[in-house]
Amino acid sequence: MAKESTTIEVGEPSTVTKSTSHEKKKGFVAAAAGGGHKRGLAIFDFLLRLAAIGITIGASSVMFTAEETLPFFTQFLQFQAGYDDFPTFQFFVISIAIVASYLVLALPFSIVTIVRPLAVVPRLILLISDTVVLTLTTSAAAAAASIVYLAHNGNANTNWLPICQQFGDFCQTASTAVVAASISVVFFVLLIRMAKESTTIDIGESSTVTKSRSHVVVDEKKKKRFVAATAGGGYKRGLAIFDFLLRLAAIVTTITASSVFLFFVIAIAIVASYLVLSLPFSIVTIVHPLAALSRLILLISDTVVVTLTTSATAATAAIVYLAHNGNPNTNWLPICQQFGDFCQATSSAVVAASLGIVFFLLLIVISAIALKRH
Repeated sequence: MAKESTTIEVGEPSTVTKSTSHEKKKGFVAAAAGGGHKRGLAIFDFLLRLAAIGITIGASSVMFTAEETLPFFTQFLQFQAGYDDFPTFQFFVISIAIVASYLVLALPFSIVTIVRPLAVVPRLILLISDTVVLTLTTSAAAAAASIVYLAHNGNANTNWLPICQQFGDFCQTASTAVVAASISVVFFVLLIRMAKESTTIDIGESSTVTKSRSHVVVDEKKKKRFVAATAGGGYKRGLAIFDFLLRLAAIVTTITASSVFLFFVIAIAIVASYLVLSLPFSIVTIVHPLAALSRLILLISDTVVVTLTTSATAATAAIVYLAHNGNPNTNWLPICQQFGDFCQATSSAVVAASLGIVFFLLLIVISAIALKRH
C-alpha cells in the first residue's frame, strides 16, 4: 500500500511537469517566431526613418533656398521672390525642420524595437508620436501646396494673378519641396501601419500562450486570470464609450465645417460620411471590449482619414490667411474688407475642422492604448 501510494504521488507531478514543460516550449516557440517577425518590421521601420530624415531635410532645405530675382528692374525696385515672402512657406520650412529633428530623436526608440522586438512601450510611443508628427507634416505640405497652386494658376475672382510665368524657377523649386514633403507623408503612414501591426501581434501572441497554458493551470489561477480579463475589459469598454462619443462630436464638427471651398467641402464631406459608417465598429468595441479586429480597423482607417482632414484644413487655412492679409510681394490684395461675411464663414469652417483633427488624434491614441497588451 505504501509503495502504491508513493507511485501515485510521484506519477502525477511528473505528468503535470512534463505537460507544463511541453506547453512552455510551445509558448516559447510561438514567442520566438513572433519576435523574429517583429524584428524584421523594426529593421524596416529604422530604414524608413533614415529615408524620411533625408526626404524631410531635403524638402526643408529646398524650400529654404527657393529664391529668384528677375533680370529687369527699375531704379527703385528690383523684382524678387523668396520663400520668406510667403508666411506659408516659412511655416513649411520650420515645420518640416521640426519633423526632421523628431525623426532623428526617434531613432533610439526604433533601435530599441530591433534589440527588443517584443517590447510594447517603445512601439506605442512611436505610434502616438508618429501620428502627431504626421498631422504636422501633412498640414505644412497641404498649406504650401495651396499657395503653389495659386502661384501657378491665380484666381480671377479675387484678382490674384499667377506669378509663375515670371518666377518660373522659384515656383519649380517650391513645387519640388512640396512633392518631397508629400513623400514623407507616405513614409509616416507606412511607419504607423507597421507599428499598429506589431501592437496587434502582441495581442495574438498573448492570447495563444494563454490558451496553450490553460490546460495545466489550477482553478485558482483560472479565477485570477478571469478577474484580470474582466478588469481589462471594463477599462477597454470605458475607452470604447469615449471613442463613440468622440466620433459623434467629430461628426458634428465636420458637418459644420463642410460649407466653403470645393476641395475642402468634398474632403470634409467624405470624412463625415466615414465617421457615420464607423459608428457600428465603435459600438462593437463597446459590446466586445477585448475584440482586437474592430479596434485595428478603426485605428488604420482613422489614420488615413486624419491625413485627409489635415490636408483639407491646412490648404483652406492658407487661403483664408491670404484673404485676410494679402501678400504685397505678389500684389495679392486682401479681400476680407469687401467680403467680410465670406471670410468669417471660411474662418469658422477652418476652426471646426481643426477641432475634428484634435478629435481624430484622441481617437487614434485611444485605439493605440486599447490595443496595448495588458
